[in-house]
Amino acid sequence: MSRAATGTLTQRVVWALTGTVALFVTALALLAYLTFDQMEDDLVNEILNTEMDRLVQHARTSDDFLPRQGGRELGGSMRAWLSVDGQPPAGMPPDLLPLDIGLHLIEPGAYTWHVMVAETGKGMVYLLYDATDNEARVHDFGLIVLGMGAICVVLAYALSRRVAAVAVGPLLDLTDRLATWAPGAPDMAVTRDDEAGRLIEAFNRVQNQVDRSIAREREFAGNLSHEVRTPLAAIRSDSELMLLTQALTPDQHQRLTRIVENVDDVIVSLESARAMARDQLRTPEPVDIAECMEDAWRGYAAQASLADLRFENRIPTGRVQALDRYALLTVLRNLVRNAVEHAAPATLAASLDTDGALELRDDGKGIAASDLPFLFRRYYSGRMRDSDNAGGAEAARGLGLAIAKRVCDMQGWSLTVDSSQEGQARGTRFLLRFEGGVAGPTEARI
Repeated sequence: MSRAATGTLTQRVVWALTGTVALFVTALALLAYLTFDQMEDDLVNEILNTEMDRLVQHARTSDDFLPRQGGRELGGSMRAWLSVDGQPPAGMPPDLLPLDIGLHLIEPGAYTWHVMVAETGKGMVYLLYDATDNEARVHDFGLIVLGMGAICVVLAYALSRRVAAVAVGPLLDLTDRLATWAPGAPDMAVTRDDEAGRLIEAFNRVQNQVDRSIAREREFAGNLSHEVRTPLAAIRSDSELMLLTQALTPDQHQRLTRIVENVDDVIVSLESARAMARDQLRTPEPVDIAECMEDAWRGYAAQASLADLRFENRIPTGRVQALDRYALLTVLRNLVRNAVEHAAPATLAASLDTDGALELRDDGKGIAASDLPFLFRRYYSGRMRDSDNAGGAEAARGLGLAIAKRVCDMQGWSLTVDSSQEGQARGTRFLLRFEGGVAGPTEARI
């Protein structure tokens, strides 16, 4: 479909609006012309009726009012004749003689006549009104209406161009912005060569760019996970072999154990990052909630000790839920790190409420009410001003809670927060609800 065949979108809008106005003006002008013409005819007929009544009355009372050998001029454009015994009087047009009683409209040549025929008892009266001038006025009125209609169409065309520019302008601006953001040629062919076609082409380029970005992100996440796993496995295996050595001091044993735990934490982070990049869920597996909570705390136990954050795991052992263990670890580790950085010195308690939701509550300084609506926003660090332990660049990124929220959304979990800075309720509570709740000690929901 070419531009020559359809025109641009702006042109189509202009012609559509102009055509609509032209149709309306044409219909209005035609209606006005026909109405005026009918009014002229009705006025002439009314004059004929009135004058014929007067003629009939005079003809019945006086034989001299209408001469038998000629016509009578009634002034203006009217003349009357009296025909006796079917003989046409002198001067009467022969076109009138065959007419029956009543009103008639005849057009001999360039003339327009309104004729009325009536019986007087002495003969037939023919009353003629020459409406040629009236028709000329009607014709002039039609020309005036036609000229005004043409002016209205021209004005409508000018106004339509302005309206089309206002209507299509934002579309063109959007196309220019998209073309600047994503230059190049689209992979998909566009058959329309107008503003809409250029917008579709720009959107195709943007879609191509987004698809390539997503593909690069997924490729990077996969390559990173693959390349980092090999040295991590080597570090973990070497550390486990060293832990089997009997000659280790307690401090050396503790450090090697910490290395193994940190390697496991890195593996969890990689798995979560790859899952988020691919936007794909892992196969659920039975997970002991209390044990997973301990693993999440263990990775930050050293930092928590330095920050004076104590931990109480009140989750009963044997509470199992079928879910993604890596995803749960990612959420819990970010919540624990948030408590280390912002709640300490305090006590962090993990428990299950009556509905089976996982609750992490601390009795720290709490979060300002103005910060709560933005707490899960990426790079939001409004709470940093209240923290003495968040001076590092890593803490200032404001990604931990955003990542936790993102993982929960992917898994279909619900993560909410409430906090208070005053009274006995001072502190922060994160509530994590799993779909389907938490199973009892003897059963795991698969």
